[in-house]
Amino acid sequence: MRIKLVTFAPHPNFGTCLQSYALNYVLRKLGHDVEFIYNGRETPPEPLLKATIKKCLKWLLPKSVIASIKAKRQVGAAYVNKEPYILELPDHPFLRRLSMLPLYGKLYKAMKCRNLQWRKVYKFTYEDGNFNMRRIYTHRQYGEVAADTDLFVTGSDQIWNPYCGGFNPMMFVEFGGDKKRVAYSSSISLPELPPLVAPRMKADLMKFSHIAVREQRSVELLSELLGRDDIKLVVDPTYLLSAEEWEEFGDKAEIEFNVPERYIFCYFVGSKRAAVYERMVQDVKRFTGIREVITLECYDRNLNYGNGRLYKDAGPYEWVWLLRHASYVCMDSFHATVFALKFQKEFVHAMKNADTETGSQNTRMYDILSRYGILYKNYNADGDTGWQQPIDYLRLAPLIESEIKDSKDYLKYEIEN
Repeated sequence: MRIKLVTFAPHPNFGTCLQSYALNYVLRKLGHDVEFIYNGRETPPEPLLKATIKKCLKWLLPKSVIASIKAKRQVGAAYVNKEPYILELPDHPFLRRLSMLPLYGKLYKAMKCRNLQWRKVYKFTYEDGNFNMRRIYTHRQYGEVAADTDLFVTGSDQIWNPYCGGFNPMMFVEFGGDKKRVAYSSSISLPELPPLVAPRMKADLMKFSHIAVREQRSVELLSELLGRDDIKLVVDPTYLLSAEEWEEFGDKAEIEFNVPERYIFCYFVGSKRAAVYERMVQDVKRFTGIREVITLECYDRNLNYGNGRLYKDAGPYEWVWLLRHASYVCMDSFHATVFALKFQKEFVHAMKNADTETGSQNTRMYDILSRYGILYKNYNADGDTGWQQPIDYLRLAPLIESEIKDSKDYLKYEIEN
């Protein structure tokens, strides 16, 4: 079948990179012709003048000043009554014409690869054969894509969370006409649906033949919203590859320094709770006796933890390799948790958001930790040491393998029916 895969495009959030890689890999392994479509618009639009001023200030101001501004914004941010924002499908005929010029590819690469980390992400995405990528620039192209499609598959990650990049009609295939749609492991990751987007979400999802999501709460929300009893709970696509397949993937890593024999691996996507993360890492150092720490920061490339090494140049391959070989893992990331479980690592997790925040993404973490009976691995900064309890993988591994088998079977069922 000609399948168009719709999810977040790869970038230095390595969970996002690897969930899209995994679903694409599995669909291709099943024998389908898979094309990853994206429009480069997973972030809220900004007025051109405002965006230009921000870029100029980023170049001109010292890093310490920028960090101070970010810190003040985070402290003063009011999430409690924040409404989600709604995106529109972009229409950029000029960019479309520009993309057809002979030198556009080189120009795009030069702009994208602003440091070694981005060069590695670019290579992983466009040069290593991991994806067949098609960027959509204009409304006309959406129609061309639909005409060239047998089935749309919306992938994993928080593509249906309107607080995570906004309510994006791309992720609900609003342009798909009468073509078939299925969802595999798409995530809402909210305790409730915002009233602002619920009616539009319902209209979009009623067109899906099958819907499989990543959290039990999402099953409940969509069952009620759509009046359907066939919403399925499945595992994230990164589960679907074996540990051996991920080891082979990680062996492509090119790490620029000598990795210590024993180290704590840190991966944090958020930065609002940096003080909690630092306390957690220091507690892990005292508990394990491991002194070496390697930190990969997703967005804020200046935050280091545990007086260790801040590795700014990691790509997806390096991320997998370092997590696989770590002695202990500290994270606030859903996908880092998935990989720690895949490689049967000891870990401790800190929630990325305060539970009082509207749009908090903690639902997915409470879901996975509770489902596996390891909620004690959630770090509390009040001195609780429950996280030090080891994971019984003899008990957990069969449960995870059973979920993986059921999820693989359901993905095949979705496509065949």
